[in-house]
Amino acid sequence: MLCHACRIHVRRDFPYCLYCGTLRRGAAPTSYAAPHLRGVDDPTLLVPLTGPVTTLGRGADSDVVLPDASVSRRHARIVRTESGFRIEDLDSFNGTAVAGADLHGGAAHLADGTELSVGDVRLVFEQPRDAHIGQRTQVVGTQLTQLPTAVQEAAPEANGPLTARPRRRSGWALKQVPTDRGETRWVLNNTRTGVYLELDEREVFLWHAVDGENTVRDLLFTYADRFGELALPRIEAALAAFANAGLLRGLPGRTEETERTGWRRAGRAVYQALLKLEISVPGVDWTVTRLYQAFGWRFFTRAGVTLVWLSVIGGLAAFFAAQSRQHLLDFGGAGVWGPVLLAVGYVSALVVHELTHALAVKSYGRKVRRGGFLLMMGMPFAFVDTSDMWFGTRWSRVVVALSGPLSTAALAGWCAAGAAFLPAGAASAVLFHLAFGLYLNTLYNFNPLMPLDGYQALTDALRVPRLREEASAYFRKGLWQDLRAGSRPGPRQAGMAAYGLAVVVGTYGFLVLALLAWRSRIGDLLDGWLSPPWTTVIEAVVVALVAFPVWSAPVRWLTRRVRRRRETKGAAPAVGAAVEGAA
Repeated sequence: MLCHACRIHVRRDFPYCLYCGTLRRGAAPTSYAAPHLRGVDDPTLLVPLTGPVTTLGRGADSDVVLPDASVSRRHARIVRTESGFRIEDLDSFNGTAVAGADLHGGAAHLADGTELSVGDVRLVFEQPRDAHIGQRTQVVGTQLTQLPTAVQEAAPEANGPLTARPRRRSGWALKQVPTDRGETRWVLNNTRTGVYLELDEREVFLWHAVDGENTVRDLLFTYADRFGELALPRIEAALAAFANAGLLRGLPGRTEETERTGWRRAGRAVYQALLKLEISVPGVDWTVTRLYQAFGWRFFTRAGVTLVWLSVIGGLAAFFAAQSRQHLLDFGGAGVWGPVLLAVGYVSALVVHELTHALAVKSYGRKVRRGGFLLMMGMPFAFVDTSDMWFGTRWSRVVVALSGPLSTAALAGWCAAGAAFLPAGAASAVLFHLAFGLYLNTLYNFNPLMPLDGYQALTDALRVPRLREEASAYFRKGLWQDLRAGSRPGPRQAGMAAYGLAVVVGTYGFLVLALLAWRSRIGDLLDGWLSPPWTTVIEAVVVALVAFPVWSAPVRWLTRRVRRRRETKGAAPAVGAAVEGAA
C-alpha cells in the first residue's frame, strides 16, 4: 500500500506514513503514538504533536514554551493537515528555518527527520520510533555483510597485541531495524563509503566500547563481565569486520590507507580489479527519485502489481502458443537487422531490470547510492546499489530483490504476445527470440545458487544473510566433523549440507562454462596470428585471470598457513634460548 501523498509504502499496522507523516486513510490516530519534536541541544525536550495545531514560542500561552531570548512570544505553529504536517512561521523576529532554509513568514512541509531552527533553538521532527517501529538512527561525524560469528575455542589465542587500543573513525550511522519476530537487529553504516554491517546486540556493545581508551584486553574482560564468556575469537572477528568496513583505526597488523606506499596501493587496486572490476556512477538517486515521482510509483500500486502478474502469466501462455509457428535462429527474413534489434532489445530490458530495482528502493523511501557495470569471472553484469534497504524490513528487501526479474518476465510476456498475435514475419520472429532470451535471463536471475536476485530474496526469506558462505563451510568441514563424531545431522544441517553441495557444484560448473567460452573466444581470435605454443600460453593466462576469484582464496589461505608455521618455528628456538639464559 502506498501513501496517497508521497507514494511511499506505508505500514498497515500504523496510521501515519513514516516518511511524510500523512494519515493513512481510515486510520484512527488517537489510538497510536503521535509524532514529536525532539531537542537537538536539549535531549530532555520531547514534545508530542497530539493536537491539530501546536504553537511554539516564548510566551506562557504557547503549547510548546521555548524559554530562549532568540524565540519570539508567538514564533511558529505546526499544523496537521490531510497531506502531513506543516510548520508556519508567525512573522517571528529571528525567523524559522527548515533544513537550513529560512521561511520568512512562509510555511514548509515536515518529513521524518527534518531539522528545524526556531530562533536559535534546534529541533527535529520525528515520527514515533518505539520498539515495534524501530529506533532512531544515531549519526556521528561526517554490499550487506553480516559479521562472522567466531566459534569459541578451548584455548583461544590472540592474533595481535592485546595492548592495542582500537578506536572508531568518524562518519558512521547506527540504526535499530524492526524485525517480524521482534528480535533486535542493528545496521551500522559507513556514511563516507556506503558500506553496511549487520550487527547483533553483542557486536553493538563492542562497537560502543572501542573508544580509543579500552585495549583489546579491556574489551575481552568487559565483554566477559557483560556476557559471561571469554570470547576472544568473536571479539577479534568483530574488530576485523569494523576495520574492513573502514570504521576502525589502530587495529594490530593493519596499515592505514594513507600510510601505504604507492606500490602497495597500486597492488591492492589491481587485486580488487581482478576479483571484481566495477565501473559505477554515483549520485543517481536524484534522477531515480524524479522518475519515481513522475511515473514509477504507478508500478507499485495494486493495479500496477496486478498488471505485472497478468503480463507474466499471459505471456507464458502466449509464448507456448507462438512456438508452433516460430523457430529459433530464424529471424523471418530480417537479415542482419534481426541480431541488431535483438541486441538493442536485450540492452533495453537490462536497463528496465535495474531501473525497476531502483524504483522499488524509492517506493520504500530509501536511497539508490550508485549504479553501473561490473566484470566478474569474465562475465559482464549491471547493478544498482540497493544496500540502503538494510535499513528496511526483511520483506521489503525481498520485494526489491524480486522486482527486477519480475519486470524482465513481464517484458518477455509482452514480447511473447507480439510473437503470438502479429502476422508471421520479421517483427514477430524478432519478438519471439527476444522473449526466449528474456525468459532465460529471468530463470538465471532467479537461480538461488548464484549471488543474484533469487539468492538475495532467499537469504532474506530464510533470515540467513550469509547462506552461501555458511552452507559451503558446513559442507566442507562441519558435516564431516559431525559424521566422525557420530552425530546425526538434523533437518537444518542436512538442508545446509545439500545447499552447500549445490553451491560448490554450481559455482565450479559455472566456472567451467565461463572458461570454455573464453578459451574458445581467445582461440578463434588468435587463430592464424600465432603458432600453437603461444596460443596455448595466452589462453592459459586469460583463463587464469578469469578464474582469479576462485583460485586466489585458496592460495591466500595456503600462504597464511605457511607464514604462520614459519613464525611458529622461528619463535620456538627464541623462547628456548630465553629460558636457558634465565636458568
